[in-house]
Amino acid sequence: EAEGGEAEGGEAAGGGGASVVLQVVSAREWRFRFGLGTPLQATLEVFVPGRYPSREPPHPVLHAPALSSAAKDDLVEQLIALYEGAEVVFSWVETLRQEVSAAHEAAEAAAEAAAAAREE
Repeated sequence: EAEGGEAEGGEAAGGGGASVVLQVVSAREWRFRFGLGTPLQATLEVFVPGRYPSREPPHPVLHAPALSSAAKDDLVEQLIALYEGAEVVFSWVETLRQEVSAAHEAAEAAAEAAAAAREE
């Protein structure tokens, strides 16, 4: 992928729905966007150090306006814990894709339940 380019990520195995869009800002900065067009949009910025993957982990920055600071901090801690001296970025992406999908499904279910309660 060329610098500045975007590529649509496919659905990962296991079903569920949040697509992922990758923007390669530079060789050392990648952005993954999740849940586009939903209230649960999130962006994971990954800063890749020169000694990644064997000696230094990438640095994740999560932007998710719908999440509290504590929830974002918890997710980032989960991501960092996945690093074991090997490539980890795409595991991070899959973890966040699943979280965004689950949160979106929960929000839809809550909205449907609220609508059904109003109809009664």
